[in-house]
Amino acid sequence: MKENLNFLIEINRLKEIPRTWQITWRVKNPTTIADHIFRATFTIWLLGQKKNLNIKKLIKIALAHDLCEVYAGDLTPLFYYQKRTPKIMKWFRLSEKEKKKRAKKQLEIEKNSLLKLVKHLNSEVQREIVSSWFDYEQKISQEGKFAKQADRIDTLLESIEEIGTDEQIAGKSWWEGTEEIVEDSLLWDYLKVIQNKFYQRKFKNVKNEKEMENILDFLLEIGKLKRMPRLYWTLRGIKNPESVAGHIFTLAIMAWIFGRERKELHQEKLLKMALCHELSAVYTGDTTPYDRILPKDEKEREEVLKKMIRLSKKEKKWIFLTDYKKEKKAIEKLTKKIDPSIKKEILELWHEYRTRSSPEAKFLGQLNILAVLLQGLFYEKEYKEFTAAPLWEWAFENCDDEICVSLMDEMKKKFYG
Repeated sequence: MKENLNFLIEINRLKEIPRTWQITWRVKNPTTIADHIFRATFTIWLLGQKKNLNIKKLIKIALAHDLCEVYAGDLTPLFYYQKRTPKIMKWFRLSEKEKKKRAKKQLEIEKNSLLKLVKHLNSEVQREIVSSWFDYEQKISQEGKFAKQADRIDTLLESIEEIGTDEQIAGKSWWEGTEEIVEDSLLWDYLKVIQNKFYQRKFKNVKNEKEMENILDFLLEIGKLKRMPRLYWTLRGIKNPESVAGHIFTLAIMAWIFGRERKELHQEKLLKMALCHELSAVYTGDTTPYDRILPKDEKEREEVLKKMIRLSKKEKKWIFLTDYKKEKKAIEKLTKKIDPSIKKEILELWHEYRTRSSPEAKFLGQLNILAVLLQGLFYEKEYKEFTAAPLWEWAFENCDDEICVSLMDEMKKKFYG
């Protein structure tokens, strides 16, 4: 468990490392690697489902594909930008020989970084993470090939969101880089839909065009979670806290490494549930069970938040039912247009998690508490005025799973000696 905790501590760095290309392009408030992994995973899952690929394998490849950047950083040596003005840059051309040379160097740096990250984990977990990452990098399986291409499209979409579509600034360059990678026919149809939406180009005979448009709109909406700060931390005065997307990333990784120890649980379901559990925040905003009953006076609120807020059974029931109805409407709105089978799956996963009505939901609920506690311990270490005491109470009262109790014990040792 000590090794697992150290691994979680290290991967949490990805919630603070900004995307390199966004720094290069001077994007204000750049998103992080963890934020990117969150939506890239959804992109790979939803589009991969249309190809009848192994979804559990796809999700793990997506979650693993940038873990190496904990130590290597967000490397982009294959494509460099030649500065022309503070706002205008162009794609730097490389020969095939030079591309291969730089790709080989990048692969070596990232491989060493990943091996350093996982070296103390259980050998089976090590093997699973490394093989997922290597599959993505070398496009070994059908899932690896698909994930590599779909991830690149998510980066393209990210560039459109952040710097626009003006070909004189960036649009053409990003498309050229994407077109060098994408081969899959379904993903080409998805690219055409992106062009139709953002570039007013009307491609004809796009297979499943409406369905692809609905997936694109869904992914654009959940992308809002990359810049949505967690309310629990903003109420406590934490500056630039983790995003909702960053939290989801952490919980999905925890569901992977701890869920595999619970053989009786459905692993794919657990991973998907982790990815879906906070999607309602797209429309409701991030919430806590008590933010609406806190004092308006800032100083009074600060004092109240230093302790665990106690609610009566009646208050808890009222808050749960109020939030449940509001969040259900949000999830239904978010998934309204996507494929009915995927919509049904997301709604069921969310419902089970909110009601703790399945073994997977009960386990994930406890892991979620510990993901919040771990983040709180980082902030307690960073901010003198912040205390994690209420989070400890919350965890002690709600976590009884053997794995979760063991993880709590390691947290106490690690952060308090």
